[in-house]
Amino acid sequence: MGRFKTFLLLIMTFVLGTSFGYGLTLFAQNSDEGGKKLTFSQMTDVLVSALNVIKKYYVVEVKPTKLLENAAKGMVRLSLDAHSDLLTPEETKRLMESTEGSYEGVGMTIGERNGFVVVIAPFEGTPAWRAGLKPGDRIIRINDTSVIGWKVDKVSKHLRGPRGTKVKVTVYRPAINDTLTFVITRDRIVLKAVPYYGMFEDGVGYVKLNSFQEDASDKVRDALIELKKKGAKKVILDLRGNPGGLLRQSFLIGGFFLGEGKLVVYTEGRIPDSKERFYSEGDMIFPEDVPVAVLIDRGSASASEIVAGALQDWDRAIIVGDTSFGKGTVQRIFTLPYDYTLRLTIARYHTPSGRSIHKGKLGEIEKDTNTYFTKILKRPIKGGGGIAPDVYVKPHVLPRLVQKAEAKGVISNWATKYTSIHKKPKRPEDIKLTDKDLEDFKRALRKADIEFTDCRFDEAKEDFKRLLLMEIAYQYFGERGRYRILLQYDPVFKKTMDILKKTRKTEDLFRIKR
Repeated sequence: MGRFKTFLLLIMTFVLGTSFGYGLTLFAQNSDEGGKKLTFSQMTDVLVSALNVIKKYYVVEVKPTKLLENAAKGMVRLSLDAHSDLLTPEETKRLMESTEGSYEGVGMTIGERNGFVVVIAPFEGTPAWRAGLKPGDRIIRINDTSVIGWKVDKVSKHLRGPRGTKVKVTVYRPAINDTLTFVITRDRIVLKAVPYYGMFEDGVGYVKLNSFQEDASDKVRDALIELKKKGAKKVILDLRGNPGGLLRQSFLIGGFFLGEGKLVVYTEGRIPDSKERFYSEGDMIFPEDVPVAVLIDRGSASASEIVAGALQDWDRAIIVGDTSFGKGTVQRIFTLPYDYTLRLTIARYHTPSGRSIHKGKLGEIEKDTNTYFTKILKRPIKGGGGIAPDVYVKPHVLPRLVQKAEAKGVISNWATKYTSIHKKPKRPEDIKLTDKDLEDFKRALRKADIEFTDCRFDEAKEDFKRLLLMEIAYQYFGERGRYRILLQYDPVFKKTMDILKKTRKTEDLFRIKR
């Protein structure tokens, strides 16, 4: 009898992952609405009967074990949230490998949004980034196979592959209401936590943080100490395109600006042990009166949002850019029999003021639309998911012609040709492009079978010039060169510099007119 009860419990998962299960769900809802609610035992009877009917009458023979596996997946995926999942032994193995810090693939973080698998952020310097994939791109085909309806893990599996192999990725880009196809050569992906830091005018030190990997806090600490030695009086921490990573790294990095013992984030869930409070760790590197600006965008997620939210709530930094991604849920891995695992959302992240970082509905919990107040200055801040910036800078959308040129690799190919025939300058800032160079690039576009008018090219000329200079600087000087050019043209960085020029101490950040 014990085995039979276990069997019934397994069967309960079965139809929930199939269209028949969907019908049963509706049936149960209708029964409830009519005042008659099925008991656990009665629903078990229904499910057992359904399995028997399917086994006896379905048009082809089906394997009960596969049905049950898919049903269990469906129970989690269809009934819960995008971040909860049942993982097979093979998927569990890949999950463990993904935490080791390097792999072979295209180099981007993906997630689920509104039923689509989307690009959260391509990692800088990786094949996906060089190809021109952008946050928010909806992945619709891989190698001519539609992936609409696929889960994140399945899409990830098909994007990964041996170094040197190619994969064709087609995306729908909402910003231009068009589809783009990229042919990407996979590579070994080893991320630099801090690809660049440097000094700028007015004593502003800049640190770009790519991910919250195991060495992130060490790299940020080294960068901040070096900038302090060079005379930095103000700091910019750039978290744009940073999809997050290890939770504890956010406490350590937060501590560089908050000092020891400040609340960074807390979690709340249904069970008692899901309610936890986490505090900043370590010594403060820059005193509290040193102005700090944090840059975020729609590609900033998870640990990035924790740090940005904490510094904003403690009135320690001004946040500049666009509203972040809104990945504010806590997952726990549960070990199941036979090497299966259950990745289950057990709680939500909240900033020190009480805002939920999660964007969108979660079960019966609606989007957080309350007003909260910062801890020191009591500034009003809205909930709503993600971290909303104090200073919003409208994202710059590249012209469609530029995006097509990126997708076909014309920009990087032309820059390679340029660097092969021109002498390397002393500084990235010394690279100059002439009208003759841009005319040559225009011819390269036409040779790549990209159709456009001279008028369209003139409208995109400044964007082409900027991207060409960045790629040339990268080929000559590496990441340092690319950043020196990028930040010259970057509207978010320029707006932040304008703000910092008007400040001497932290409190000035929240008083100046913008």
